[in-house]
Amino acid sequence: MNETDLRMIETMLKKQDELNSAIMKEFGLTTISKEQIDMATLDEIGEFTHELKGDWCWWKKSQEPVDRNKALEELADIFHFVLIYELFYGKRKYLDGSECYRESPRNCMPIVQMDIDFGLANALISILKLVDGRLMYLLALSEHLGFCLEEVYAAYMRKNAINMERLKNGY
Repeated sequence: MNETDLRMIETMLKKQDELNSAIMKEFGLTTISKEQIDMATLDEIGEFTHELKGDWCWWKKSQEPVDRNKALEELADIFHFVLIYELFYGKRKYLDGSECYRESPRNCMPIVQMDIDFGLANALISILKLVDGRLMYLLALSEHLGFCLEEVYAAYMRKNAINMERLKNGY
């Protein structure tokens, strides 16, 4: 992973940490459970698969084709919750700069490919099964699906700004 990739990931983590802090302050929370994060992630996975429905829905003649931009937007929502998981329960330190990702999502590609061999549904659900490495796995899966880090980063940053605005407006 190059320095630009690392900066994007670190920025996403920092932005998510800022959003988490604002949400937790607004709602008087001190923590978010793994179960809550998993349920939110699962919900977003469902929204993502709905956007991919044009690729797998065989029974509906009127099914719209996949809109890649809408799918990317839903993928960014999955990233929000995977980043929350990493911040709360990941084994690495991020924001103080003491540790960061030096590996590549490509290191996860054999695992992603093995999961994809059993279907995209299996690969997406595998995110929830991981205790550590969810972010790297999701980055590798995103790349496998044709979404590069730069696209994910841009979509994430757009959605993060929307979420901050929503919070300010009482969403």
